[in-house]
Amino acid sequence: MPFDLAAAVLLSAVLHALWNSFVKVGRDRLASIAVISVTGGVLSVPVAAAAAWPSAASLPFLIGSVLSHLVYYYCLVNAYRFGDLSRVYPLARGLAPPVVAVGAAVVAGEWLELREIAGIALVSCGIASLVAGAGEASDRRALWFAAATGLMIATYTIIDGLGARYAGQALSYIAWMNIGESATLLAAARLRRGARIWPLLRADLRRTVLAGVMATIGYGIVIYAMSRGAMAHVSALRETSVVIAALIGTVVLGEPGALARIGAAVVVAAGVIVMNWRG
Repeated sequence: MPFDLAAAVLLSAVLHALWNSFVKVGRDRLASIAVISVTGGVLSVPVAAAAAWPSAASLPFLIGSVLSHLVYYYCLVNAYRFGDLSRVYPLARGLAPPVVAVGAAVVAGEWLELREIAGIALVSCGIASLVAGAGEASDRRALWFAAATGLMIATYTIIDGLGARYAGQALSYIAWMNIGESATLLAAARLRRGARIWPLLRADLRRTVLAGVMATIGYGIVIYAMSRGAMAHVSALRETSVVIAALIGTVVLGEPGALARIGAAVVVAAGVIVMNWRG
């Protein structure tokens, strides 16, 4: 992977960890997610207006992306309802790379070398090791929802990676995906919360709008990167966001397990090096 592309994906990882921490501490997580998504939709309108229409071949991918993102947000909100950022986030993100690697191989023919498989395995093991020790019922519910979140991450990653390629212009695909997602998620939030969704949306508005800007830029980077490079590489490198999330959870939110998170971060870094090493 070229250095500039890798640096962009790492920036996306930082942005992703930050906006997830905002959701975790939000007063109403569904409302926070709705504002984040609507912010992305609003930011995408001028982009969609300026760019050429995505090709018709990408329409099924756009629809699939919107639907899979809705399920992803449902699982994410419930995972943070029952669990800590530093426990939920690593499992959700850790499951994605191996599933994306298998899915990309089957769907897109992106077969991986043994070295690359070993790197992805190290990344995933380092991330998954952060969730060891769940005992209480709430922890177990959090882990189930986190696992479902991880599967949905893998699902929309593959859908969007292919959709951006079929669209002709990755930027146009990103914009219309954001617009469609924001409209459907806002409708779902209104249905779920009723009329009280409107004051909930206004609570913590500055923070959630900032989170929306982060989420939009971060995922836009990822889709663009997947249009230029192998899906599994991009997905695995992006999962270094778990290190940032672990630090936020430990240092800012006061969650336990700092030493375990440092060890896991070393494993994640080793996996990224192995995965991208070129002899």
